[in-house]
Amino acid sequence: MKKIFKTPAPAMTAVLLISLLLTACGQTHAPRTLSAASPDFFGIGDNLARQLINNRRRSLNTNETLIFTTIVNLNNLDQTSKFGRALSESLATRLFKYGFHVIELRKAGAIMVKDKTGELILSRESRKLGKEQKADAIVAGTYSLTPKSIIINIKLLAAGTQEVLSVAGMELNRSLNINYLLADGGSPVMDSVSGDEHF
Repeated sequence: MKKIFKTPAPAMTAVLLISLLLTACGQTHAPRTLSAASPDFFGIGDNLARQLINNRRRSLNTNETLIFTTIVNLNNLDQTSKFGRALSESLATRLFKYGFHVIELRKAGAIMVKDKTGELILSRESRKLGKEQKADAIVAGTYSLTPKSIIINIKLLAAGTQEVLSVAGMELNRSLNINYLLADGGSPVMDSVSGDEHF
């Protein structure tokens, strides 16, 4: 006996099309801004480390020596927070695991300063330390706050020339945990970056 397949009625066809459209609409792409209700700092650090490696204009030698600095508040380059320290630790850890030699910079003043045009450049002291430590590059970064997110920018700078070798960045949704690391007692209190607390 032959099976007879009937063409669906117009009404049934319309129902099927609507169902397919609703299914497609439900499959939205993940936003570029990462949601960090419970921030995975090692995951964030790994993301930034991979960006620095992949965005390098010329191949990045994992035997290079990097001086690592604490990520600071863009509005005040002499200040950081628990968030800045936690992020710095995770990024340094990931770069070390990828084979880079990481030097913790201690007893130093501000690493980044603004020139007359407002551009961020390495301070004289950090350039001097780079030469003394025979470092290939310095990893420096900032974060800035919006009402709903926190924007992170990292630069890999040549220790001697300040040439930008690579960049990395991301935007995180602010959450209770992130706000806790940024604030104390409900009000933003940024910890000053003392000489002993610098990476």
